[in-house]
Amino acid sequence: MRVSLRYPPGDPVLDLDGLELVAGRRTVVFGPNGSGKTTLLRLLAGTVEGGPHWDAAYLPQTPHLFRGGVGWNLGLGLDTEQAVYAARLAERLGMGNRFSEAVGPLSGGERQRIALARVLASPGRWILLDEPLAPIDAEDRVEVARVIAEAVGDRGAVIVTHDLETAAALGSHMAVLVGGRLRQQGRLGEVLSRPVDPRVASVVGVSNLWEGVGLTRSAGFARVQVGSIRIWGVGAVGAGNPCRALFRGESVAVLRTGGSAGSLRNRWRGSIAEVRRGGRWVELTVDLGSAHVTAVITPGAMDELELELGSEVVAAVKASAVRLLNAG
Repeated sequence: MRVSLRYPPGDPVLDLDGLELVAGRRTVVFGPNGSGKTTLLRLLAGTVEGGPHWDAAYLPQTPHLFRGGVGWNLGLGLDTEQAVYAARLAERLGMGNRFSEAVGPLSGGERQRIALARVLASPGRWILLDEPLAPIDAEDRVEVARVIAEAVGDRGAVIVTHDLETAAALGSHMAVLVGGRLRQQGRLGEVLSRPVDPRVASVVGVSNLWEGVGLTRSAGFARVQVGSIRIWGVGAVGAGNPCRALFRGESVAVLRTGGSAGSLRNRWRGSIAEVRRGGRWVELTVDLGSAHVTAVITPGAMDELELELGSEVVAAVKASAVRLLNAG
């Protein structure tokens, strides 16, 4: 569906025209603070007047739990079957041994897990989540993101965040809001690698998002197969698991063939397929055969290397600059 919203009517802080929200997609609404992300989610959830009436379950940025036990809170508003499912989700989220405890002493991350389990177990056709991974400890976010993706299933989801890793872990599509306006939307990888204008680029960065399959792991690093390309990065990706490799265009070094890539673990030969100049930077798309890599370099480097459309180059990036995420 295409959603158009103007709120409030007189002097709108949110003025969207044609936001595409489709069942079966997990759409990440991305933008800086004050861009209208949470206002949009509240309108969709029906907590403020002026939005559409959806069959939706909503998790605000600060989850609401009531006095009483964890188990009682899990089942609140759910029928018996849904409450059983919520308990199963809570177990997967690491809260299985806490059902008899009171919610008062729970940490912010623990409260978030209980609220997530309850919302994800609800029968709503749409799941609305505001910064769902923010209170979760960094080492647990990959697993929590996996649970969210599986529980959403073929329902639609709208996920608000300003964190790029959360977007990459949870989203299939992205909508970028700036100043209450929709500036770009599309598949996640397309938006991250091809911002439509400098303002969007400054919000999301210029990034690469590759879909691949895990191969091996070693000391906190993993190797992933992307088509005919292999890439090393940081992350707990298991062999055979579908995953995503995320890295910034600014992290990519571009060298002439025959030049030394030093200690850079990831290096691939390719040719420059597109050149986009932006004043203080030049954005290059390098065709690697089974993938494209976006690199951001300075005009001085462009001239020094005598690069042009069609130039044969080596693109290289440190393994420590690549974030590997399990794909939901």
